Amino acid sequence: MHKTTTALGLAVLLSSGTSAASQQSDTPPQGVSFYGQINRGVLSYDDGPTKNTYWFVDNSKSVSRIGATYDTPLSDGWRLHARGEIALKWKETNVVNRDDPHDDNYEFDRTQLRKLEVGFVHDTYGRITIGQGAMSADGITGLDLSLTTVVAGTPVQDAAGGQLLVPLGAHTPDNKRIKQAFRSMGSSRRLRLRYDAPITNGWRFVAAAGQEVLSYNDDRLYADTSLRYDGDHGDFRVRAGGALRWIEERPNVFIASGSILHRPSGWNITMATGHESSGAHYYYGKLGYIGRWFDLGQTAISVDIYDGDSIYQSRSSPVSFSSSRSYGIAVVQKVKSPKVDLYALLRRYEYADSAAQYEDSLAFLAGVRWTF
Repeated sequence: MHKTTTALGLAVLLSSGTSAASQQSDTPPQGVSFYGQINRGVLSYDDGPTKNTYWFVDNSKSVSRIGATYDTPLSDGWRLHARGEIALKWKETNVVNRDDPHDDNYEFDRTQLRKLEVGFVHDTYGRITIGQGAMSADGITGLDLSLTTVVAGTPVQDAAGGQLLVPLGAHTPDNKRIKQAFRSMGSSRRLRLRYDAPITNGWRFVAAAGQEVLSYNDDRLYADTSLRYDGDHGDFRVRAGGALRWIEERPNVFIASGSILHRPSGWNITMATGHESSGAHYYYGKLGYIGRWFDLGQTAISVDIYDGDSIYQSRSSPVSFSSSRSYGIAVVQKVKSPKVDLYALLRRYEYADSAAQYEDSLAFLAGVRWTF
């Protein structure tokens, strides 16, 4: 009841400042604007003993959503920017599996609230935001110029996160899920106070602190700081950043990513890493190519690899050591009008821990994202 009251009491507080690519000096149009996306597809998953197909799933890498913003000038150069956003996900790839192919426990509740915040923006002093929204480290593991991020990126678990791992020689899975064995350690959204410093020569410092109020079983405090860079150097576009995260009664985390795009050729490379004070860590790498083969829009192709140690996380069935590895190949066709992404991903998961060896698994996810 306390969390519900707190969340509803802050329902009038709205703003953004969350996008890694946003420029604080840009003056948005005044008034109310609406936006959103629908991202649906089909997932095929082979866990070794069985192969199952899930139709009309929501892609957890970039869930369906709808939102609205409100912008208005204030005095002395200040602007007010407000934002509200809710998820429209159902049969999410991070949920469905062969035991629950239709997401039978789904219900639309407060956990679908993504953003409900208000911010005050000044070109000289930066941005102060309060309400439900992104922590400062949100998106740090996904600074990626490959144009395949709609389906492929550091959170490799998103393609099939709800699926259950199957021990070698068994025909039934145990209680370990892909999303527990493969993690990006990325930040998310909380009820927080956030400060974004003005962008200086492509650099931006951000800090935030808050509490989880939408989850039914999380009363911990969260705090993080991040430093990001986005700039051009001749024919090269560079995007990079790192963040430190502190979570009450949990290991501290360092996460970072970076991406370089050679504009004339379309070749790009992305790298990311995450390290917990507990010893868990991973490394991620992606090689991509962006072609201009069709008039309807750019075509992006990428291959990636994820390698992690001691990533598996579960209080009910802890392990002393685990090895997580994933390989993926993705293709995305951009369509300029209407604004649509057509995508396909083939991803392999390999996992073992101190308790057992597990079957290698293969996920194929194809879908369409329409942005409006």
